[in-house]
Amino acid sequence: MLLALAAALLFMRLPIPPTFAGRTIENAGHMPLFFLITMGFLLVLRDYSLFKSGPVESGRFAGGWLYLVAALVGMGGGFLTEVMQKPMHRDASWDDVFADAVGALCAVSLYVLFDRRTTLQRWHRLLAAVVAVTCIAIYLSPIVSMGRAYLHRNSQFPVLADFHSRLELYWAVGIGARRDIVDDHLVVEYVSDDFPGLSFHEPVADWRAYQTLVIDVGNPGAEPFDLGLRIHDKKHNRRFADRFNRHFMLAAGERKALRIGLDEIRRGPRTRLMDMQQISDITLFRGKPEGSRQLVVYAMRLE
Repeated sequence: MLLALAAALLFMRLPIPPTFAGRTIENAGHMPLFFLITMGFLLVLRDYSLFKSGPVESGRFAGGWLYLVAALVGMGGGFLTEVMQKPMHRDASWDDVFADAVGALCAVSLYVLFDRRTTLQRWHRLLAAVVAVTCIAIYLSPIVSMGRAYLHRNSQFPVLADFHSRLELYWAVGIGARRDIVDDHLVVEYVSDDFPGLSFHEPVADWRAYQTLVIDVGNPGAEPFDLGLRIHDKKHNRRFADRFNRHFMLAAGERKALRIGLDEIRRGPRTRLMDMQQISDITLFRGKPEGSRQLVVYAMRLE
């Protein structure tokens, strides 16, 4: 039944929203699924008589062979499912293979910890406990980080970003650009020549109580910087005309607080009004391939 469930998940499109929380929860499903699958193999393999007639104590999987075979089956199954997803254009990744392997190892280590059919020394069970705790910690780490990132984002609103915490890197995604926090501001290097951008995904979405968006930016380069700004809501259809678009020119060495009225942003799409309680993305991109390649973002806030 577990194998049938795992196979079905390869072909199903789960109704998970394309958010940071959605991606984290989706990825978090790998570990418990392969934990259960591996545990199922352990319970079946420990009594090989299910496949032979009569007493088969001598043919029973036990001890190290049982643990090794179950671990290899679990981890191999995880690798195989990712390989199968490639031709189906699913999001196969080595991270998923790793999560599957963590689930398999966690199952084996917990089984070893409570296995009374096999004579084990104390240090064997102690080692199994350490491995199990490590696997659980690896599993919980991205979930805890996700929770901290959302709490940080929500607690500082109407400040959208001030870069006093590295948690804000969860929301700043470079597209043809490298970014890092240095001295409480975000330093961005635009590497690609074809409209590289820095997207701030999932800001607190409801902006209706405010009048102005302020973006404090600077150009540390010796050449001008053509800064493009685009903002869209969750209804955005991925077309240029269905979002707010504007360009700003920053002189060499200039720092400027860009102020944009939220009513202008609301009227940005040509055929409708933007939903100001469903803002989903703010992108700062390099408008021209010539000029400075660096940008410093000091803060973004609503007033």
